[in-house]
Amino acid sequence: MKMRKVLLFLTVLIVASTAYSQPKFEFIGSSEKDWGKVMQNAGPLSTKIKIKNTGNKLLEIYGVKPGCGCTTAPIDKNLIDPGEVATVDVTLQIEKDNGPIVKGIEFTTNDPVNDRISYELKANVKIPIELFPKFINMGAIFVNKEMSGRLVLSNHTNKNIKITSVKLTDSHLKTNMKKGQVLKAGSHNAVEAIVKTSVKDVFDAKIILMTNSKENPIIEIPVRGMVGQPE
Repeated sequence: MKMRKVLLFLTVLIVASTAYSQPKFEFIGSSEKDWGKVMQNAGPLSTKIKIKNTGNKLLEIYGVKPGCGCTTAPIDKNLIDPGEVATVDVTLQIEKDNGPIVKGIEFTTNDPVNDRISYELKANVKIPIELFPKFINMGAIFVNKEMSGRLVLSNHTNKNIKITSVKLTDSHLKTNMKKGQVLKAGSHNAVEAIVKTSVKDVFDAKIILMTNSKENPIIEIPVRGMVGQPE
């Protein structure tokens, strides 16, 4: 009888020990990385994710899966002993992005609480020189009538950009942009196209701004419309 009680007591201890022995997945710091405003040509972006096993049993990382092909996230080890740390080297390509982005990385583990857990990557990607809309749409252009259209040219960089020359690819096109004009850092500038022509056809021309910027030496602004009958 005493032997049975001893065996029962030992069994309870073993079960209790097993029940409270488990791995615990934790990010060191936040579960996201936010780069804030970044220039599109400043990529790729990179960061390191630190993972710690704060449990009392071996933590196994079964998978590290980025949510898109623009992200790579190799981990330096998949088995993390209690108290140890693993590192994930993250690289995010942004050369095709424009505006706010949110990307995810999913971790699958043997942690019973966090068997699937996500890490978020955030950024607000800006094109250094942005046209909105992408071109000046003149729409229907009346013959021999001066008509105008506009768009906004934004300088998202932290440097002033000076226009060194202005080229128009059609003799019937004029613009408000001038040689020597400065596009201030962080500014939004109205670009106007003025067209007056007697040629009935598709109007497709460009305003070409040459600048003193090594990163953005040429800014091309398409101007499109259809020249029709007199008003």
